[in-house]
Amino acid sequence: MSATLADLIEVQIVSPGDDCAVYEFDPHGKGLRLKAIHRTSKPAPFDLAEVPESSLENTDNVPVWLLTHPSVFPGTFVTARPIGLLRSKDEASELRWVIAVPQADPQTETIRAIGDLPEEKRQALSRYARNGSDEEDILLHWEPAAEALNWIHQSKQETRIARARQEKAGTAQPAWKPLGYLVSGARRAHETEPNSDAEYAYHQLPARFQKYVDEYLASDERILFAVNRPTMKSALRKSFFSRATRHEGILFVTDQQLSLVTEILPPGVSNIRYGYIADTSPLERIEAIAAEALDDQVAVLSVKWQAASGSQLVRWEFPRKALDELREVARIAANWQPRPNDRRLRRAAPIELPEIPLRDPAANDPNETVPVAQRLTDAIAREVSGEEKVLARALLPGRFDRRGCAEVIVVTTCRLLRIPDPAMSTGAPRAIEVRHIASLEFCESILESYLAAHYVEQGRVHTERIAYPFTGVGFRDCFLALRRQMVVRF
Repeated sequence: MSATLADLIEVQIVSPGDDCAVYEFDPHGKGLRLKAIHRTSKPAPFDLAEVPESSLENTDNVPVWLLTHPSVFPGTFVTARPIGLLRSKDEASELRWVIAVPQADPQTETIRAIGDLPEEKRQALSRYARNGSDEEDILLHWEPAAEALNWIHQSKQETRIARARQEKAGTAQPAWKPLGYLVSGARRAHETEPNSDAEYAYHQLPARFQKYVDEYLASDERILFAVNRPTMKSALRKSFFSRATRHEGILFVTDQQLSLVTEILPPGVSNIRYGYIADTSPLERIEAIAAEALDDQVAVLSVKWQAASGSQLVRWEFPRKALDELREVARIAANWQPRPNDRRLRRAAPIELPEIPLRDPAANDPNETVPVAQRLTDAIAREVSGEEKVLARALLPGRFDRRGCAEVIVVTTCRLLRIPDPAMSTGAPRAIEVRHIASLEFCESILESYLAAHYVEQGRVHTERIAYPFTGVGFRDCFLALRRQMVVRF
């Protein structure tokens, strides 16, 4: 009996239950290339997944135990068929998980209910739900697939209602997002029209780039100018045999930053969004900017970012025909440079962000990070005192360290901090003063995600690179707070 659309759900892998291969698209070979081997921190008889958009902030989505073999790498979307619901209850709490199988696996075609699973598999799931013990005070109850589908349907419906209420209550639409589907180059009907020509061009971007822009730009930002860059060969990075490829990207001038957002890999035939890398710094940090033709094929925008103890030079390549647009970018950005007897107002207030609890959404047991989070919260209180204020923070799980030592990433009004778990390390926190940071790099990808700060010490540019899980919480807030604070601490 084949499954109907009503029987299927879309899930995203959060944490594989076993080691698995991670692939990336190779544009030169036009096929998949092995990128890495994902090592799971806690083996499980399933891949932990979640139902996207089943909670208001996507921080408490419906959890799914996906019975796969072999395991699927993190971030992958899977069409799954629920076969049951597992409830775990003790004196303190009650938990529940959707049990599902991948629709694409022909070996699971006959599995329609929990009773269709081998007894050994059911026992393995039960042991895992009891945290590996046989404690009788933890009661387990199996329910049919219909209950799992009802839970998912109810969660999604409640999420839609909550978001509608937010919008009705006056949740502001991003300032940069255009009001209508007008084409690039359209002229405003009157001076009070709230969107620029560059913002109207948003709807002409490929769908995947619209998604990147939605994730990357702050809601109160205004796009002043934008330049598209197609995939092209580099004139600056080349060897004797070949030239490096510059992937498709968009250069943004907003009222807050100058930023090049580049696609990591083209989507290929599978149409997978691999994510983006954003190179950016506040406009106030521009020491010098100029556009020039490198040859008859390539134009370059050169930007010198200024820090308290030196500067960093970056050069962004574009097709030669974009030279006039790059000169317009340079003209607009130069307006933020200091002038003699300058009395223009500057942004000087740190950003206010809601405090996000330190947690790891990919943890197989949500409670296992509670003591780690408490130790790190206490460590933040010991390290940050006086007039210094915490602006944003994020938990870096121990599985991202070869020693298994968790860290907390903290952005304050003065510093970028990496504070290790005191129970695992006696080392001092790693600290970089915001005023020494020249530019930032932010990467959101199912292949690799990281936040990098390029800072200057004794005239030399160094990089602090913080790799974090794609499912991590709070890292975008850390990036946004750091970028905003670079204007204040300068």
